[in-house]
Amino acid sequence: MATVLLGGLNQGLLWGVMAIGVYITYRLLDFADLTCEGSFALGGAVAATLIQNSGWHGITACFIALLAGAGCGLVTALLHTKLKIAPILSGIITLTALYSVTLITMDNKAAIGLLNVPVFYTVFGNMMSRYSILIMGAICIVAVIGACYWFFGTEIGSAIRATGANEKMCRAQGINTDNTKIIGLVLSNALIALSGALVAQEQGTASWTTGQGAIVAGLAAVIIGETIIPSNSNFAITLTGVVIGSIIYRIIYALVYYVGLPTEYIKLSTAVLVVIALCLPAIKTFFIKTAKKTDNYLIAKYPKYAEYAKKRDEKKAAKKEAERAALLATINSLTEQLKTCTDEKTVRRQHAKLVKAKEKFVEKYGSKELEEAEESQEAFSVAPAGGEDK
Repeated sequence: MATVLLGGLNQGLLWGVMAIGVYITYRLLDFADLTCEGSFALGGAVAATLIQNSGWHGITACFIALLAGAGCGLVTALLHTKLKIAPILSGIITLTALYSVTLITMDNKAAIGLLNVPVFYTVFGNMMSRYSILIMGAICIVAVIGACYWFFGTEIGSAIRATGANEKMCRAQGINTDNTKIIGLVLSNALIALSGALVAQEQGTASWTTGQGAIVAGLAAVIIGETIIPSNSNFAITLTGVVIGSIIYRIIYALVYYVGLPTEYIKLSTAVLVVIALCLPAIKTFFIKTAKKTDNYLIAKYPKYAEYAKKRDEKKAAKKEAERAALLATINSLTEQLKTCTDEKTVRRQHAKLVKAKEKFVEKYGSKELEEAEESQEAFSVAPAGGEDK
């Protein structure tokens, strides 16, 4: 059992990189990207080919796989932004083409073995202990989360997040949403291909069919993570939640094999597992509603509890109002600064902060309340810098 749990933990960390990539498109960009199955398989194929045929080290091969995945995302992004093809069709077209590209990369072989070669978890010499993959996987996850946390805090990263939240408002603020979609898709598929390279080295083989079901596993990890971690959490914590969701999914997947389920039932059990993962938000909502009904019943039944509930609700309302006022004050401050600012770089940076602040306000209190606040002069809308979409 300990071996099964360790294997699920290792797999969860490596697939967690892919889950973060899916989160970027699915949640941040609001883009239904099916390219991930193809870019995942291509990442594994590129790494395996370089390691086995060219003698590259596993870590160096991972960087090339990352670039290959970035190219996959770029193709999908260009199909959507330049040729105006629907997001889901853009992903399907690229995915279909990637089957052939992966086979060509593997020299028409169905699979490439990776035995007795320098893979990523042998970086410390011949370290082949049972914890070597765990250590290297944790290092990879920390590096990816740290890089994403930094990047999505920059002006470009904030623009990508704002594009997914409200594309029309972003265009009104002077943000080129085509560019933000391209950058987001490139980054997402680069991480997915990196995950494919890591998984191929951990499994000891790369196959052109490895990516089948990757989108399902990625979405399940995202949804499980969002159920565990509150939606208003710090961005780094949210990404950590996605990785935890991936680990939980992979441990359950490993347990399905451990109980000795017949091979023909594996896909069925996987489908059931995904359905359960997708139902978690509804289950969570059910328990929240049940708790609320119980609270109302206790308030009506017991006067002392009603008095306690009244103080509790007043405290929550005061805290919420204070947070709302602070957020509006930030929007007001940024608005006033933009009115007098003349430096172009500063203007763009302040615009990004303003978009992020408004996005946060809308997420917490709704777009209608933001409009009412702007109309009542609590916050002011800002004309886009430069006047046009650049």
